[in-house]
Amino acid sequence: MTSEVFLGRQRIVDADREIFGYELLYRGESDPGTALGDPDAATRSVMERVFLQWGMEQVVGDRFGLVNASASLIVNGLHEMMPPEGMIIEVCEPEPFDDDTVDVLRRARMGGYHFALDNVSRLGDLERSELLPLASIVKIELTSAHHLEIDRLIRVARERSPGVLIVAEKVESHDEFNRCIDNGFDLFQGYYISEPEVLRRPARPATRQSAVALGIALDGTVDVATVEEVVASDASLTFRLLTTVNANAFGLDRRVATIDEAIALLGIGKLRSLAGLLASSNDTVDNGAHANEIDRGATRAEMMTVLLDGTDLVRCGVTAALLSVVDRLYDAALADLLGELPLSDDLVGAVLHGSGAVGHALDVVRACERRDLVALDDLAPGRHDELMSTYEQAVAATRPTSATTTT
Repeated sequence: MTSEVFLGRQRIVDADREIFGYELLYRGESDPGTALGDPDAATRSVMERVFLQWGMEQVVGDRFGLVNASASLIVNGLHEMMPPEGMIIEVCEPEPFDDDTVDVLRRARMGGYHFALDNVSRLGDLERSELLPLASIVKIELTSAHHLEIDRLIRVARERSPGVLIVAEKVESHDEFNRCIDNGFDLFQGYYISEPEVLRRPARPATRQSAVALGIALDGTVDVATVEEVVASDASLTFRLLTTVNANAFGLDRRVATIDEAIALLGIGKLRSLAGLLASSNDTVDNGAHANEIDRGATRAEMMTVLLDGTDLVRCGVTAALLSVVDRLYDAALADLLGELPLSDDLVGAVLHGSGAVGHALDVVRACERRDLVALDDLAPGRHDELMSTYEQAVAATRPTSATTTT
């Protein structure tokens, strides 16, 4: 899984040119002009890449991130994938929203989410806006707003939404920037400030089959044990789940050692949003050539449950086993990959250095894969026949039609 993913980012600054935040934009490749025909699909792709590929801290740091979304996506709960801290949802309102939509937007606002009313250019639309009283930001598009109405647009926005910040959008020249300061705009965005930059990085995709399985497990009445089982069947899905915890722990220090801890931290709502993003993502992949590593992780996890049976370390052992294969899955250094995740020191030590009981058990599993009887006798004297039999049973349980693989 060595493909790349891309993300656009354009600065929004104050009058002193200090960065307030970034508008985050869909990019299908390194070409800055790349766009996607379906706006909702573009929004999902941006969210998937921000929260499941990069992580907020790498994209926006301690600034704000602004993401375009239709009201329908918010009605469907996709915004719940985002942590309220640091994110602002840009919404266009070509026509006033109906009462049901306004109720959903109001509940989201009460839940800590912030909105920017986007692409404002006509005074009548602003005066009728149902979103404006809930908005933290209003973005006035200079190229389509009549210059004689700019002052009135700013005044109406502040009258109907006290404390709102007004953004001059599409600032194209130094003179225009100075005029906007004189008009009383708070923030500024456009090619004069900066062109959109394109971020790129190696992809960390989940497999499509597991994304679908997660969605099915979260449909209707949810059995958390079943959800945990689905996640634990695929190392790529485990990696994505833990990345989501990192994204939703923005500014906090949450460290987890097991899949069930990650599920509990996220909650069912965010898990459903995760499943929805993955199911619609262009960045998921088929099992295909990666089936060996997916199977290897599942076999390691199965054997860890046997080796650690009777202790309270089984779930930690399963998580360690799954993460121990992601370097081959993503063709990257294991330490770097684990560094992207909110993992406990004990878990990282077990995977990287064989530390503790979990690390010792994982070393036993790896020795069984290599059929290294000398190493097994060193790790568990006199037990190599028993352990090799246990390993063969784990292989049969997780990949009954495939041959044993070696590291």
